[in-house]
Formats: sequence, C-alpha cells, structure tokens
Amino acid sequence: MKLQESLKGLICEIASIDTIIDAIKHKKICIIYYDGDEPGGKGLRQIEPVCLGVSKAGNKVLRAWDEEGASHRGYLGTRPMPGWRMFRLDKILTLKPTGENFTEMKPNFNPNGDKSMKSIIIISQF
Repeated sequence: MKLQESLKGLICEIASIDTIIDAIKHKKICIIYYDGDEPGGKGLRQIEPVCLGVSKAGNKVLRAWDEEGASHRGYLGTRPMPGWRMFRLDKILTLKPTGENFTEMKPNFNPNGDKSMKSIIIISQF
C-alpha cells in the first residue's frame, strides 16, 4: 500500500500553502496526515488535490479526490471511498507528494469552481 510506504518520509513534510498550490498546479498525487473527525477520520490519506479556496465558514480548504486511507465518512458508511472530500488546511498536518501525477478529471469535477467555497485561490486545469 502506498500509504504505508510513504509513512517514514512523511513525518518531516509540513503542509504549507505553497506546497499545496504546487501540488494542484502540477497535479501531484500526495499523501497527507489529516487530523479529521473520529471515529475513523484521523490518519494517512492518498489524495489528488484539485482546488484550494475559502469555505463559507471562512476556513482555508482543499478539495481533493480521496483515493484511500482514513475517512470519518467512509468509516460511517455515509460516503464510501474513493470520493471527493474537503479538507481544512489547519487540519492537514503533513503533505508529501508521492512522485506520481494524476491526469484525468474524476467524476463530478466542476472546472468552474466549488459551490462549497465562497472564493477560489487555485483550481486544477485539465
């Protein structure tokens, strides 16, 4: 599993806005450690980051395709994985690119923006 392989190198990778913007621009598959809701939401995730913006609540957020890993909604069975997730930046503790890239839009990607955000900082171009 890619998540386990990336664990050793992930500990020192800080998630900054610049690294997130770079991952979106260059369509980098990333491993994050997310401090999500319990049960089941804290831990490693493999994501494809596509949109950085500000939520309606005023938080900086990242919209990403969540391929595998810890997921509160997945654990509860309300939104199975893989699928779209929104991550608050203040809860992404680490971020490390895997060295791989994604090239395709996932289902239901909106290239015009994200209705859950009041403003967009950057969005992937396909």
